[in-house]
Order: sequence, then structure tokens, then C-alpha cells
Amino acid sequence: MKRITLPRHVTLEQPTPPCPKGLYQFDCEIEGVNLICFLEYSPEEKGSTDSHGSPYEPDLDESMTLNNAYIAGTDVDIAHMILQGLVDHIEVTALEKFKGGDE
Repeated sequence: MKRITLPRHVTLEQPTPPCPKGLYQFDCEIEGVNLICFLEYSPEEKGSTDSHGSPYEPDLDESMTLNNAYIAGTDVDIAHMILQGLVDHIEVTALEKFKGGDE
């Protein structure tokens, strides 16, 4: 088996990708791990009603949906491995920051 040696200045780690257009970046720390999260924002929507004024579709609250959660400084996306309770926490906290204009 051939052994490959990389020069000292070459690393296999890739930096965290830039935030895709249309998504919002939210940096946080979860369980001691620094994450760079990309989330999609959905504005509040009023549901439709029928001709009698009865609700036909429910109202939807504004929300943020976690698309990616990269370990800071890497290209490792762990969004699919995060417990749902932590995902909910990230989404709610990101929405609060987004609404507060804290950037």
C-alpha cells in the first residue's frame, strides 16, 4: 500500500461554505460545539376562509427552518444529526434574533 504524505501547509479540512442566497446565517453554540447555521425564513400567512367566513386553511405563524448546521471552521453539516429539541431551540432563537434586528 502506498502512503501519501501531504505538505505541512495543505489540510484536508474545508472552510465553512458561505451562506446561500435567500437563507439567513445564525452562529450559535450547542452542547459546547460552535455551529454556523443556515435557516430559511417564512413570514406569517393568514389562512383562507370559505364563502361563509369559516376557516378553510389555518393561519401560519412566521418561522425559521434549519437547513444546515456546520461545525464552525469546517464543511461538516450535522443538521440531520441534531436532536429535534435542539433544532427547535435553534429555530426559535434565530427567529427572535431576526425579529430583533440583532445582526
